[in-house]
Amino acid sequence: MEIYDRGELIRKLRTERKITQKQLADQLGVSEATVCKYENNTSIPPFETLRSIASIFNASMDTLCGMKHQGTLSTHGLTEAQTETVKALVDAYRIKNAQTGRQLTQEQFAVLGKITAELTK
Repeated sequence: MEIYDRGELIRKLRTERKITQKQLADQLGVSEATVCKYENNTSIPPFETLRSIASIFNASMDTLCGMKHQGTLSTHGLTEAQTETVKALVDAYRIKNAQTGRQLTQEQFAVLGKITAELTK
């Protein structure tokens, strides 16, 4: 199982370049609300939109599609019960962050990664 947060990556790329959601929406030809949905993972960008996002931010499609392991967790080697525990932790982080209007941060992914690594020992 791979846990990947595309919305957080899009938000990170956008904010690093000091681009507003409105500006990104205009470049993509979508509404600001749509960009917000992409960043909150309530909507998945179509393939062509992902290509445009990759082009705008000079990012690879592999990165945007979670093929690189930056910001991902692997549960390879975990038992089913351990995998369910990791999933529950991720869900808890996401629920907590949804209440505050944020997504999982890289630091939170790192903590979850450490927990996963400990479970595989």
